[in-house]
Amino acid sequence: MRDPRGSGGARFLDDGRAVSVTVGYVMTLAIGAILLSGVAIGVGGVVESQTERTVESDLSVLGQTAAANVESADRLARASEVDRSTDPGATAANVSVVVRLPSRVAGVPYEITVDDDAVTLRTERPETTLVIDHAARLNVTPATVRGGSIRLAYSSTGADAGNLTVVER
Repeated sequence: MRDPRGSGGARFLDDGRAVSVTVGYVMTLAIGAILLSGVAIGVGGVVESQTERTVESDLSVLGQTAAANVESADRLARASEVDRSTDPGATAANVSVVVRLPSRVAGVPYEITVDDDAVTLRTERPETTLVIDHAARLNVTPATVRGGSIRLAYSSTGADAGNLTVVER
């Protein structure tokens, strides 16, 4: 049986039955992509804000811990000097305090700066700086170390008073 309308190719040009399925599929994909990108953008801002708050909170705890240990090392060093002779041949006063701190906060590396007045913790992403004052009476050699375990050391010989130093462990 032959098609009375003519050749087979011409009859498909006027046929629009399958177009609605294809258009519907493409429209569904487009709407889904738009919704997914909107959700990703919205959640990204929330995650970044939460990360910043977590970093600040963790740095506060670590800063308080480091400052307290600087003060402890200061007290130990001053106590070691009380009974020590100031003769040139006297034994040295040595104090070493190890502080175990994590190397990252909320997955972000940080650095610790210690000087005569304060302990400063800093991250780059997010850019956060936190300063915690300490009450150490000895001179503290200014130093900047990567986050992680640190060692607070004091050493003096003879009549010279020593400095409290901070090094990476």
